[in-house]
Amino acid sequence: MTAAVAVVVVLFATLAILDRNPGSPLQPQPNTPSPAPTVVPTRTATASVLVERSSGWVVALAPTATPSPWPTIAAAATATPRPQPSPTPRTSDCVTYRWSSRQVFRPSAQVLVEIDAVNGCKRDLGPLQLWFEITGWRQGSRVQSARGHPFDRIRPGSSGIIAIGLPGSIDWYDEITVEITD
Repeated sequence: MTAAVAVVVVLFATLAILDRNPGSPLQPQPNTPSPAPTVVPTRTATASVLVERSSGWVVALAPTATPSPWPTIAAAATATPRPQPSPTPRTSDCVTYRWSSRQVFRPSAQVLVEIDAVNGCKRDLGPLQLWFEITGWRQGSRVQSARGHPFDRIRPGSSGIIAIGLPGSIDWYDEITVEITD
């Protein structure tokens, strides 16, 4: 209880002193004239610079010139160009083949052309992606032609056999050609 009384007495004494000097601030008055405050410009990345004046007050100044932490070069000038995708090669450019022909009489008279095709493409070739055209020629004129495709897909680096029948007899033709149609 005595501590509470002591606090109340100190509070009343402080209020009495403030009532006597209502216009004076609580700051101590310096006895000597103070020199003008000097501000040292710095180029730091700190958020504020503290400067102490002679009056005892502390003033915080905002930085004026701080360098940006991000590069100032335009992004388009420094970006490396993305490589363009290479065009997909045509089937005739990446498939190699060998063929042979012989006469067959069953089920009908025809020239059987067997093609051994090797897939050099970097993709699977489905049955309808690889077409061959067989043409029979006599005296420089085209007599017959037939088209065919494999029945199974051919994986990259693998080979497949395609058999196509050209109508007629092997004696009818002076020349037989085989080519891939794209």
